[in-house]
Amino acid sequence: MMPITRDDLEILLDTPQQLDYVVSAYADLTVRDGFRHFASTELANIARAADVALSEAEARKVLDEHVGPILREVEHAKPGTRGLAAFSAPERGLFHVVSLNFPVENKLVLDEDPFVLPLLERWFGDPSYLVALMDSHELHLFEAHSGHAEHVTGLNKEVPVEIQRDKPRFTYKKRFLDTFHERQQQLTNDQFLKEAADLISDHYRAGAFTGLILLGQAPTTSAIRQLLHKEADAAVVLEHAQAMRPEPKVKDVEHDVALAMEQWRASERTRILDELKQRWDRGHLVANGPTEVLDALQQGRAVSVIFGADRTMPGSRCLSCGYRFGAPTAECVYCNGRTINVNAVQEILRMAVRQRMARVHLLDPPAERAADPMARANGVAAFLRAEANWNPSESRRA
Repeated sequence: MMPITRDDLEILLDTPQQLDYVVSAYADLTVRDGFRHFASTELANIARAADVALSEAEARKVLDEHVGPILREVEHAKPGTRGLAAFSAPERGLFHVVSLNFPVENKLVLDEDPFVLPLLERWFGDPSYLVALMDSHELHLFEAHSGHAEHVTGLNKEVPVEIQRDKPRFTYKKRFLDTFHERQQQLTNDQFLKEAADLISDHYRAGAFTGLILLGQAPTTSAIRQLLHKEADAAVVLEHAQAMRPEPKVKDVEHDVALAMEQWRASERTRILDELKQRWDRGHLVANGPTEVLDALQQGRAVSVIFGADRTMPGSRCLSCGYRFGAPTAECVYCNGRTINVNAVQEILRMAVRQRMARVHLLDPPAERAADPMARANGVAAFLRAEANWNPSESRRA
């Protein structure tokens, strides 16, 4: 099963200026007793409890109308699906179902915006890789998500006809260039490897991959790296020696992907925290806390966003101008419009998806008794490309 796609997210990121409700449901389809799940029963129980607790008649009516179709989607989920997310808002023309390749907690949320935080956390927290398994005559490309590899395309070298050495029209130079034994030449001059490098580069730039993994013998992978587009070459996170088999084993590819993911997470955490400490010490191009990070994103100044373990940061959004704030406010300080309370973490991640230049790093929770490295920044920070040319706090006081 393919992971969450950008199309799955894009349809949920728009925030129309409406006050109608959206029902967001997450279902855990993990089989518990050998042949069935209990997601429908648990979601129905959650809906009944919410129906009793809600004081607004309109909210109760919306919940009753939307839960039925969602439960039917849960019951008819495809076999092997580990989780399901469904979003229903008929007045907006929205009924969207996302099949998930990871389990989620059974949850039902009634709000003015879709509750997409679990999907966004997975989008940014689960790196995906483009894996190239190659030798001098064959290339296989895999897309690896959640440690599972799926073959997507490949390339084979055309074997030249046998050289007729007794015919005078073949000069020494032509024999050398046409010879089947390409290792007699520099590999970077090999036409097949040039085509393979172009295919890898094009596929990498067309997707949303965390990195590139090269599997093969060292001479071949080294030559490929010299031929890759600079963007793809910079994305290489692992080169690993692996022989080409008649039928490449997906399990072998998955093992190397899992190794790359472990190495990537460890190195990224160390690099990010080191750079963050340097910026804190110098007070240089860093935003601290949800308010400053949201300001930087909305002004186009954020390059990377770093989250700690906290995912419950209260915020607000203006219904008139759409500006986001990193704290609850009753009124927009810019247009005096009415605001609604939102989860600042979800708003930051939504904006990061839209602004493709912004990378998001979700740091693993600290080990037991270890201090949260993001506590100093109230749970979230951002690397900036430029400081603000105005002081947000002074503008708001004015």
